[in-house]
Amino acid sequence: MAQAMKVRSMPQAAAPAEWEYLTVTAEADSPGVLAEHGAQGWELVAVVREFGTRATFYFKRPRG
Repeated sequence: MAQAMKVRSMPQAAAPAEWEYLTVTAEADSPGVLAEHGAQGWELVAVVREFGTRATFYFKRPRG
């Protein structure tokens, strides 16, 4: 006698998050920039070194 197979439903994938983005140009060695924006919920995505000691910081956070 064959056994019945149990099928479990898989959870639906969550809808993709909507993001908002922010770019900040400041001194490359700027822990204050990271602390300030991190406290506001921004996540650092990338840093691009500019001319001299300047850099552009790219942040994102969930929209809402």
